[in-house]
Amino acid sequence: MKRDQLISFFFIAILVFIIYEVICIFLPFFTAIFWAAILSFSFYPVYTRLRNSFPRRNNFTAFLMTAGVFLIVIPPFIMMLISMATQVIELSQGAYNFIREGRLENLVGQIRSFTWFQKIESHVFQWGPLKDGMAPWLLNVTKNIGALAASKMALLTKNAFFTFLNLFFMTFLTFVFFKHGEKIYHFFYEIAPLEEETKKNLFFQIHDTFVAVIRGQLLTSLIQSITAGIIFWSLGIPVPIFFAFLTFIASLVPFLGAASVWLPMAIYLLVSHLYIKALILFLAGLFIISLLDNIVKPAIIGKKTKLPYFLLFFGIMGGMKLYGLMGIFLAPVVLSLFFALIRIYRDRYFS
Repeated sequence: MKRDQLISFFFIAILVFIIYEVICIFLPFFTAIFWAAILSFSFYPVYTRLRNSFPRRNNFTAFLMTAGVFLIVIPPFIMMLISMATQVIELSQGAYNFIREGRLENLVGQIRSFTWFQKIESHVFQWGPLKDGMAPWLLNVTKNIGALAASKMALLTKNAFFTFLNLFFMTFLTFVFFKHGEKIYHFFYEIAPLEEETKKNLFFQIHDTFVAVIRGQLLTSLIQSITAGIIFWSLGIPVPIFFAFLTFIASLVPFLGAASVWLPMAIYLLVSHLYIKALILFLAGLFIISLLDNIVKPAIIGKKTKLPYFLLFFGIMGGMKLYGLMGIFLAPVVLSLFFALIRIYRDRYFS
């Protein structure tokens, strides 16, 4: 091995080791870094306009944006989280009482009285085993949900110090990303060991995917969940904040959508003989809640991800299992990069 090759190999080995050590050092703060990056990226267009209006006050503009983001986003989110946990406990307790008092059997009897359901029952499945096993299973599920929500609330209260510590890190890092965001981006762009054209395509793909997921999908899901929550509350549906949160999560996942929440609720109202409320919820869900997905999302993101829906569905579900809530954002980026690299590989070696 030549001297220059040995020096290059030694340098790369040291660099890889140091990068690994740096990652290990900052890994405990990964969640705060990630969410700070998401928040700053989401509001970066607003920050850019403010910075252009006040070019000599970069620190003040970054501080103003950081304060605005955390005053607008964080307090309502914490209040919603506490309210939702409380409603989950109430919902599980109500469901437990509903099943224990025998009202589930009455509801099943009402459903079985419908002619159309009797036809389905006689041709599709036997109701007996399902009926016998449903009540114990639902009792166990509702008790577990309530216990889980109570334990999470207790854990949040117990770890309040670490929660506020992470919140402090997020605030500081959001300010840093606002102020030095372009420098950080250009730093990683310049050190990427790729050819200029390949580097440009990959970084554009990452940017477009984040725009699609954060400014499009996230905003669309937020609008749908707020709209659904208002409709649920106006119809007197119990725990509307909890079901609005379920709408937010479901609308983030392709194929599921907001209809996977409002449609079963409309059916529940129908079998409960609340026909007017069921009709209102069905029409509002069809022409307002779900229609927003076809209006807001294309207007914001168009077709930036260029990924098939079935791949997004499995990718997001797998990403959520692997990374938690961060998987909603990370999975589309990983999939987009995968296909971008495959295209570059095909064009370079097989064209």
